Amino acid sequence: MTSAATPLVPAVYYLRILPEIVLTVFGAVIMLIEGPARHVGRGRTTRWVALVGALTAFAAVWIQSRHPGYAFSHLFRVDGFTVFFGFLLTAIATVIILMAMEYLPQQHLDRGEFYALVLFGTVGMGFMAGATELILMFIALEISSISTYILAGYRRHAPKSTEASLKYLLLGSFATAFFLYGIALIYGATGTTQISAIARALAHPGAAGAAVQTGQIVLLGAALMFIGLGFKVSAVPFQVWTPDVYEGAPAPVTAFMSAAPKAAAFAIFLRIFTVALAANSHAWFWLLWAAALLSMTVGNVAALLQNNFKRMLAYSSIAQAGYILVAFAALGADGVSAVMFYLAAYAAMNIGAFAVVSHFAHRDERYVDIRNYAGLGFRAPWPAFCLSVFLFSLIGVPLTGGFFGKVYIFRAALHAHLVALTVIGLLNSALAAYYYLRPVVAMYMREAPLLPALAPGAPAGNIEPPIPPTSMSGPVAVVLALCVAVVIWLGVFPGSVLAYALRSARHLLHG
Repeated sequence: MTSAATPLVPAVYYLRILPEIVLTVFGAVIMLIEGPARHVGRGRTTRWVALVGALTAFAAVWIQSRHPGYAFSHLFRVDGFTVFFGFLLTAIATVIILMAMEYLPQQHLDRGEFYALVLFGTVGMGFMAGATELILMFIALEISSISTYILAGYRRHAPKSTEASLKYLLLGSFATAFFLYGIALIYGATGTTQISAIARALAHPGAAGAAVQTGQIVLLGAALMFIGLGFKVSAVPFQVWTPDVYEGAPAPVTAFMSAAPKAAAFAIFLRIFTVALAANSHAWFWLLWAAALLSMTVGNVAALLQNNFKRMLAYSSIAQAGYILVAFAALGADGVSAVMFYLAAYAAMNIGAFAVVSHFAHRDERYVDIRNYAGLGFRAPWPAFCLSVFLFSLIGVPLTGGFFGKVYIFRAALHAHLVALTVIGLLNSALAAYYYLRPVVAMYMREAPLLPALAPGAPAGNIEPPIPPTSMSGPVAVVLALCVAVVIWLGVFPGSVLAYALRSARHLLHG
C-alpha cells in the first residue's frame, strides 16, 4: 500500500513573506535574551538586536519584491502595493526603535519586550498589507492590535497610560467584532473569503431576486467592516478613543500608532473596498464621503482647542484620516496612488513631530504643553527647526511632502468630480494652519516665562515652566535628520514615489 506524498511548499513562498519571517525571528530572539540582558545592560543588548532586525527586514522587502506573485493558496500576494507598504512599515519600525533608545532609559522603562512588541506588531501589519483573503486580514489585524494594546499601557505606573491601554483594548475589541461580523456576512453572501473571488461573485450575481438579497447582505457586511477599519484609522464617528490613547501612551508608541497601524489599515481598506467590493461602490461611496467630511471638520475644530501637544496631534491625526478618505472616495488609480503617497509623507512628518515631543517630554512626560515650548527656537535651534518643518508639511506648505500629498489628493477628487468635498478639504486645510502654527509662534515669538519661584506675584497655575536644556542623543538626531530629509525629498522630488504608487495602484485594481 502506498501513501500519497505530502506536497512540498515551494521555497519561493517563504521569500514572499521573508520580511515577516525576519521580524518574527528577531522578536523571538529578543524575548529569549531579555532575561539575562536585563541584569547585564538593562535592555542595551535587545535594542541593538531590534534595530538590526528592523534593518534586515527592510532589506528583506527588496528580496520580496524580486519574487512577485501569490503564496500559500492565494492567501498572500506580493505586488507593487505590498512592497510599497512593506518598505513603509519596516522604515517606521526602524525609526520608532531609534526613538525608543533615548526615551525608554529616560523613563526608566528600558526593557526588551518593548522592542519585541514593535517587531511583532510590524509582522501583523506586513500581513495586513499583502493579505488577499479576509480571514488572514483578520488574524493579521489581531496580531497588530494586541501588540499596540500592550504598548499603549507600557508606562504602567502612570494612570493615564493604563487608562489609555484599557480604553484602546475595550473599544478595539468592539471594532474587531464588527469587522469579523462583516466578514461573516460577506462570506454568507458570496461563499468565499478570497478578495478576487468576492469581486467575481459580485460582478456576476446571478438571478435577479438572489442578486437583490445578496446586495443587501453585502452592503451590511461592508458597513460593518467599515466600522472596524474606521476605528483603526481614527475616522469620525469612530475616533473617540484617539485623544485619550495618544495622550496616555508613551510618545514613541503614539508615533508608532499614528503611522504604522493607520497605514496598514488603509491597505486593507483599499484591498477590500476597491477590489473585492468594487462592483458595489455606488452603495458604500457615501459612507466614505460622509466619513471624510466629518473627520476633516471634527478633527480640525477640536484641535483648535488643545494645549497638550499630543492631544493636538491626535485630533490632527483624525483630520489627516479625513484627507486620505477624500482620495479614497475619488476611487480609481489616481485616488489609490494619492492615498499611498500621502501615507508615506504623513508617516515622515508625524513621526518627526512626535520624535521632538518625545525628546523634550522628560521624565513622566511632564513637558508636553505647547506653552512649554516658548523660546525653544533659540535654546534648541536644531529640533525647533525640524519641528517647524514637520508642522509646515502638515499644513501643506510648498517644498514639503505634505504639500504634494494634498495636491494629489485634491486633484484626484476633482478628477472624480468631488467638487464639494474638495472645497471643504481646502477650507479645513486653511483652518488647520492656525493650530499647527501655534507651536512655531511659541518657539520663535514667545520668551520663556519666569518660573513661579522666581516671580513671586505670578499665579502658578497660569505659567507653564519652560523645557530645561536637554542634550540630544545620536539615535534621535538620526530620526530627525531622516524625517526632515524624507519630507523635503517628497516635497522637491515627488515624481518617483508617485509614479511607483501609481503603478502599484494599477496592479491592485487590475490584477
